Amino acid sequence: MNHITKVLSICLILLTAETVLSQEDPKNIFIHVPGNFQMWFPLQIKTYKDTIKTEIGDLIYNTFVHKDSTLIYQLSYCEYPEGGMHSDSTDLIEEFFQAAIDESVLQVKGQKQYQSVIGQFGYPGYLWKTTFGDNKFIRTKAFMAGKKYYSMQVIGLKKWDDDKKAFHFFDSFKFLDLSKVK
Repeated sequence: MNHITKVLSICLILLTAETVLSQEDPKNIFIHVPGNFQMWFPLQIKTYKDTIKTEIGDLIYNTFVHKDSTLIYQLSYCEYPEGGMHSDSTDLIEEFFQAAIDESVLQVKGQKQYQSVIGQFGYPGYLWKTTFGDNKFIRTKAFMAGKKYYSMQVIGLKKWDDDKKAFHFFDSFKFLDLSKVK
């Protein structure tokens, strides 16, 4: 085998391995039609529904949680009523997210490590990390799409902070139908 053939063979093997490793197990794809999304979620999801009374009306929070041996994965979303928060409210969106970030840090008596502005499918959002307790962290990715606020969190010990599953969890979120985002 000449040198070019060997290089091409190695590239083909690596490409095949990458394709096999990147394919998601369909049983771990969580599809939630009312929330208009799908994402990778470890098995055995617990669901919660809470109603929070606010000045603008009741907010119904839908939360999905999975805890494995190292991390807690959580996705929450709620839909704001007419006249409430909307992703087009550019003058309010920064204030809204800053209040959400500050409140999340306060709730765990933690310290914000960083925050950055992100765009998720063209909608405004933020990514931030909080440390708390002796050696715990919460990494949060949140965005506002139309009238819906989505928040994804991974929680665990700092030694698991760089776990690839956590990043995969954040990156796997997809809308089922972008035309339904209003």
